[in-house]
Amino acid sequence: MPRSRIPVSSVSQICIDFQPKGLTAVYLVETEDDRDALDLAALFEGFSPVLQSRQLSTGKLVSYAVLLQGQDQTLLEEIEKVLKTNYGFVILHRSFDNIIHDIVRELCKDSGSSLIPVPKCDICGKYDPFPETAINFMDKDNSLIATRRYCATCTAESSGRSNKEFIISLLQADRSDLGTLGRTELVRSRSRKQIAFKVKADAEEQCAVS
Repeated sequence: MPRSRIPVSSVSQICIDFQPKGLTAVYLVETEDDRDALDLAALFEGFSPVLQSRQLSTGKLVSYAVLLQGQDQTLLEEIEKVLKTNYGFVILHRSFDNIIHDIVRELCKDSGSSLIPVPKCDICGKYDPFPETAINFMDKDNSLIATRRYCATCTAESSGRSNKEFIISLLQADRSDLGTLGRTELVRSRSRKQIAFKVKADAEEQCAVS
């Protein structure tokens, strides 16, 4: 895939967003028409923010990955019961990994459904609908330039450090050449909403991102 280029000088601030921890699961449902698909969308949306959802496929096979805050699986079971009451084919897979993603892909091929792109960890390349950590690059007008996402495993390998070292570690491990940003001077921002650092860069270097 061609890579775009981001001039280091255009990045004014680096911000970190963390995804709440919880249980992930995948629901696969065979639908009859667009009405069914709309009903499913409304169902999952109705449980927000306790249950986050990301659609994985559309068409005959509608599937959703969900992230449930906490460890109580009661809500997952209740949703499964509702779905099985209203739809003939329902599968609940109580995790998300590359295997279930491959299963969804193959079922989409068999049913003529469409697979919806899922984020990948920008370090290990693993599919992850709810990446634990996202690093956002902002310009001087506080507009988003680009986002890099990292799974829980890769995030854990960089944990236990200061916030600045944490960012630098992720950028240096990123599959794209983003380490240059980590070698610039990072100054902690006064933002109270999230962890953020201002970037002081003089060079016109460019970092490649896929």
